[in-house]
Amino acid sequence: MIETIRTFTALSEEFVELFMKHHPVAATEAGIHDYDHLMPDDTPEGLQGRAMWLRDLDQRLVAAVPWEELPLEPRVDFALLRSRIAALRADLEEIKVPQKNPTLYLERAFSAVHLLLARSFAPLDERKEAAVSRLMAVPEYLEAVKPNLLAVPPVMLAASLEMAAEGPTFVDDVVRLLLRQFPGEAERLEHAGNRARAGFLRVPRLDGEGAQAPGDRLVRHRRALAQLQARTRAHGALRLRRVGACGPRTRGARAGAARGRGPPARRAPRLARADRPGPPAHARSELAARVLRRPSWTERSASWPSAASRRCRPATGWRCWTRLCSSGACARMRPYQAPAPFDADPAGVFYVTPIDIRRPKDEQAAQLAAHCMPALPILALHEGYPGHHLQLTHANRAATRLRRIVHSDVFAEGWALYCEELMWEQGYFTADPLTRLFQLRDLLFRACRVVVDMALHSGRMTPEQAVAYLVEEVMLDPPSRRRRCSAIA
Repeated sequence: MIETIRTFTALSEEFVELFMKHHPVAATEAGIHDYDHLMPDDTPEGLQGRAMWLRDLDQRLVAAVPWEELPLEPRVDFALLRSRIAALRADLEEIKVPQKNPTLYLERAFSAVHLLLARSFAPLDERKEAAVSRLMAVPEYLEAVKPNLLAVPPVMLAASLEMAAEGPTFVDDVVRLLLRQFPGEAERLEHAGNRARAGFLRVPRLDGEGAQAPGDRLVRHRRALAQLQARTRAHGALRLRRVGACGPRTRGARAGAARGRGPPARRAPRLARADRPGPPAHARSELAARVLRRPSWTERSASWPSAASRRCRPATGWRCWTRLCSSGACARMRPYQAPAPFDADPAGVFYVTPIDIRRPKDEQAAQLAAHCMPALPILALHEGYPGHHLQLTHANRAATRLRRIVHSDVFAEGWALYCEELMWEQGYFTADPLTRLFQLRDLLFRACRVVVDMALHSGRMTPEQAVAYLVEEVMLDPPSRRRRCSAIA
């Protein structure tokens, strides 16, 4: 048994080390800074070499480690590692995500620089050098991945062009920040910024084609679930019947909202957007005060890691766009950025999309309405306490390096969703019936996404039909409809 544990530990560590080498941006995000100055090799040859390594590692893992001899915790890690390898191989060899998703590369180009400046893991001078190296590398990186993009679905093509258009603004923000700290390097910083801007402006306008990913592989490997497409779809439909427009909980909550606030229940979420933060200049402080607060009940009931904290920052440029599309083409870019598992700083960051005071008044009002006050308690507890921040801060203290970097979206989102209902039961947001209505609408949205995901991946629903379905079932208003279009990519 000891030899089996040693063999598995060595293979597990090999995965961590080489995964970080192959994915230097992911390494920066995890707090491993050996590759901070590099961009990934996402050329066709680089992807092929990555796939060969994963295939070889999986074969050695099966041949050298009789998993039944492992104790319970290493056995869990064994299953986690094999599932992760299978998901990565499926993306590269079967689903062929790099051939279909241009936003994958744009996101890496943005994150490569943003992560270096968003976290204080080293003196700014050191992080600046790595950021300049990556800015300089953006044109070659985006040019080198063009041969991969052979079958881009139209919805992904549209999302990538919209995302690339934010590139120059993002670069302007980065260069401006660095110039304030290093005015003596203006020429060098401007040169790096010009190169990066040019790279984003040359993103190819490809012809859109191609189908969505096979649903069974997506569910089995990426989501690490045993049930396949049909059973997952049936589960989503069952949840939809229980929570949906005719479900008992939603029906009761709507009736309460209508009695308490006046408007017809179906219109209540839309009209609730009139209850929003104060003037645009004060919106961030109001939002931060609510989002960063720990509910007193969680102080008594949850186990808090020492020094766990959060910060609230305004999103700018690309971050604003990904904040609005955080459920879609940029699914890994969420309003909440967890603390890096291998960095000393335990702080997570919550990004608030600021009100753009340069916009016309009606557009500023629409941006403010997106931060409507009855919905804020749900967002705060889901992303913060006792939701993602609490759970991921604990996850960062896992006993093995493998478990710190390999997450389950099903568990993480399931925990945060559970917390929403738990906090309702504990009386956290009982003062305003509209808050309960927003919570149930979000629950309904999750159920609808299960149905939509399986329908899209099996080709039974087009993106346009999925948008119409979400608007009808989840009662998304027109601004949300536009923002959620990428959610079905």
